Amino acid sequence: MHKTEHFFYVQENEVKFSSNLPMEQVEKIYAQYEEGVENYTSEDFYVHVIHSPTGKLFYARPIQQYNDTDILNPLSMKLLNSLSDGITISNKDGKIIFQNDLDIEIVGINCINRYAKDLVAEGEMSDSLTLKVLETKEDVTIFQTFLNNKCFLVTGKPIFDEVGELQYVLIITRDMSRLKNLEEEVKKLEIQNERFKQRIEELNNQEQKKMNIVAASPAMQKVLKRILRVAEVDSTVLIEGESGVGKEEVAKLIYLNSRRNTKQMLTINCSAIPESLLESELFGYVEGAFTGAKKGGKAGIFETANGGTIFLDEIGEMPLQLQAKLLRVLQESEVQRIGSTKPIPIDVRIIAATNRNLAEMVQQRSFREDLYYRLNIIPIEIPPLRERREDIVPLVYHFLRIFEQRYHIHRTLDKEALKVLEEYDWPGNVRQLKNIIERVSLLANQPKITASMIREELKGATKKKSNNIVGQPLSKSIESSNMDISQYTGSLKEQVAAFEKEVIKKALSQHKSIRQAAEALGCNQSTLVRKIQRYQLTKSVVYE
Repeated sequence: MHKTEHFFYVQENEVKFSSNLPMEQVEKIYAQYEEGVENYTSEDFYVHVIHSPTGKLFYARPIQQYNDTDILNPLSMKLLNSLSDGITISNKDGKIIFQNDLDIEIVGINCINRYAKDLVAEGEMSDSLTLKVLETKEDVTIFQTFLNNKCFLVTGKPIFDEVGELQYVLIITRDMSRLKNLEEEVKKLEIQNERFKQRIEELNNQEQKKMNIVAASPAMQKVLKRILRVAEVDSTVLIEGESGVGKEEVAKLIYLNSRRNTKQMLTINCSAIPESLLESELFGYVEGAFTGAKKGGKAGIFETANGGTIFLDEIGEMPLQLQAKLLRVLQESEVQRIGSTKPIPIDVRIIAATNRNLAEMVQQRSFREDLYYRLNIIPIEIPPLRERREDIVPLVYHFLRIFEQRYHIHRTLDKEALKVLEEYDWPGNVRQLKNIIERVSLLANQPKITASMIREELKGATKKKSNNIVGQPLSKSIESSNMDISQYTGSLKEQVAAFEKEVIKKALSQHKSIRQAAEALGCNQSTLVRKIQRYQLTKSVVYE
């Protein structure tokens, strides 16, 4: 057997020199070398290879002379001591050749260079997992209690050489109380993670609820803050603003962010329903209340929306008679069906909107003052688009995304097109902007929308508006309509009525439907219908 250490040097796969080891043995050792390795075993030798730019120096040491502790270099010992588990390593004879600092602390004994069987025989250990692994040559795991009365999970693993002979036993000792602490920490992290998920979901829901409101301008950011603040309380809200500014979207946002969002929100347009039907729609009726009443009666929207929200759009068009009934509902929180004397308790939140100046209407006695103050508890005024031009471009991109999803078309706008949109005054506000973007997106024969396309659509909108006698000063209306005011005689009231009749006739002749004529005249359909009936113009109208 070999008793000394040997060296040999290899350059370009050729042995250049060696110590007193026979060349036949050197070649056998080198034949088992694999490129790049630093340590390997060759029959009776442990071989360490030192690589250099010019060659390789092989250091062969007989296995019989190899000390067990030589398997651990300073780095590996440092790494083993940094672990949070106790570690011991024993050789095939049961001699403990390494024990990290934590294991010494756990066991209370320094076992290095001692044999496991001696530790048991001398009563320093009640049992030895090392001996069990040496006996079974298999992984063994047990629970063991040491001097500090702590319970540890101890795992023994056999380590075999290349030919399958057991060479070492690795023992890992893990503090179960630490595992329990880790488990508790994991549970805390899981709870925290769940809270984060819920918060993210809440934030996503808030963004979802705000998605139809674009508030890039300081004016709309101020409006949005007020919306989100008042949404949390049940006070009545009055939304004021020109036609097309987005009053209904604001009402929806208030509803979605309120505690009533699990119940329904019902919307009724006070200008779109004839006066004779509006009362029954709002308050309901009992059987036999009037000719044509349903058997069993019908609940109005105040009953239907109980627990939820009612949005009264165009509240300024509500007749005075119904204003009185609405006031009672707000004051008493109860509704009375048509034909009944029995009050029905209700719990609803009222959001009202108008494009008219209710304060002026109160002065003109066309709107009840007491109802106005009941509705105007929390006023929200939405500025027209021309007063918040910072919102125009964000709104454009918002609408482009909507139409891309709806129509599966992708459109972009060049800088000049955006500039044209920003400089336009938008008399129809956001509604008109949305209409223009939708139309030009559908009609464009290319992905990019140009300034000329926008100008063409805006030119058409301006031309239509200029052809209407409504929206112009009175003198220009008379001039453009070719009306001879000298033909009107009688009292002021009679002359005004005669002129109004001619204006309506002119509007009806220019438009195909009552809706279009009402838009051109700047009034509501129900108002126009009443005036058409008053002036007996019904037969010449095409309804839409």
